[in-house]
Amino acid sequence: MAKQKDFNAFLSNIEPSSTTVSYISSVQKNLRDYLANHPNYKDIHIQTFLSGSYAKHTSIRPKLYDGKRDVDIVVQTSYNTSHNSIDVLQEMYDILKEKEIYGNAAIQSHSVGIELEGISIDIVPVVCSDDGDKYCIGSSDCNEWILTDPKGHINWSSNVNSDNNMKYKPLVKILKWWRRSNCPEGTKFPKGLALEKMIADNLPNSDLNTESHLVETMRSIADTYSAYIDAGIKPCIYDPCISENDLLVKYQFSDFEAFSSKLSEHLEIINQEGTSNESWRKILGNEFPKDNSESAAASKRYIYNDTEQFIEDIFSVQINYSLIIDCNVTQDGWRPFTLLQFLVSGGVLRHNKKLDFFIRSCNVPRPYSIYWKIRNVGEVAESRDCIRGQIKKTDNDHQIEHTNFYGPHYVECYIVKNGICVARDRIDVPIGQG
Repeated sequence: MAKQKDFNAFLSNIEPSSTTVSYISSVQKNLRDYLANHPNYKDIHIQTFLSGSYAKHTSIRPKLYDGKRDVDIVVQTSYNTSHNSIDVLQEMYDILKEKEIYGNAAIQSHSVGIELEGISIDIVPVVCSDDGDKYCIGSSDCNEWILTDPKGHINWSSNVNSDNNMKYKPLVKILKWWRRSNCPEGTKFPKGLALEKMIADNLPNSDLNTESHLVETMRSIADTYSAYIDAGIKPCIYDPCISENDLLVKYQFSDFEAFSSKLSEHLEIINQEGTSNESWRKILGNEFPKDNSESAAASKRYIYNDTEQFIEDIFSVQINYSLIIDCNVTQDGWRPFTLLQFLVSGGVLRHNKKLDFFIRSCNVPRPYSIYWKIRNVGEVAESRDCIRGQIKKTDNDHQIEHTNFYGPHYVECYIVKNGICVARDRIDVPIGQG
């Protein structure tokens, strides 16, 4: 049986890096500001907001081989359903094409897509529904307005998470990673809201630990849809906010059958081999930590205290706000630079540098408490009995450290309000051997 700290480490491994989050924050803000202030569009523009996994805090880090991040931006316009939806999309396209950086904009079925360095953006113009309660998205194919509720989906996701002891969103991240790691080329496993709804419909007792919670959810999903597979019927998964919308309408039976088959295959691994770390590495990939006994054998010549703490063991975690940390790197005789900028270039820090970690941005309303975690990683840290990892309340926007020894270290910051961790961020601190 894998330990809870192994699942905590896995979840940390699949989180988008602070570099990714900072980059996405900058890109989407610039685009939204451009639309809001465009002389020919500012009177049409009412508001913009994020939707999808970044808005719901269920995003996972991008694949290493392509590095693309998917971001959805909804643009509420002053139009209504009497306007031509194709014209609304065309206007959005024309406005975006005016700016050189958005020059590869392309009209898609319900949005305008833009490809930037490392990021794919879907900009979705919407109008208020006739009852004013939801939104409608246009179609470039048939000039129709289709009911949608992106804000409702965000609220629904948060409510499911709250009702299940904050264990729903971590489970979504794990199963999104599982889907992406196991979906064959040319096959469409359920993803996005469809997968999230399937998980929500099959949640077990929220008092279970992460491993048991995951296994029971996988079993429930397999059992719930086995009769459909046996009958050769693709099930319907209904939108939690618009009950008549089938979220699997664009999937084929063969897609769902392949999804169910892979799930059953991995449940059989658990049935036959148990829930060891090695089993989870077969199911979730090498991002899941190796067994503790292997780690102990690899570093048996070192005796060190395991001082690492995990925020989930100290506070309830409900990430509802944004936090971005960065670090000013200085050394006598060297030009200062920021760590986020340095990491984008793939650099490794040298020794004897001063590190001034700081909160670059935070939208949590005050008052709140600030906690920092400094984690040294690797054989040098273990040999010196200095892995650290304690979570300390400082209530300080800055944390001063130094590059003392080699290792893929990292720093985390947490914002705690009313006894709940409501924002967190992590920055990698790779230090070279000299």
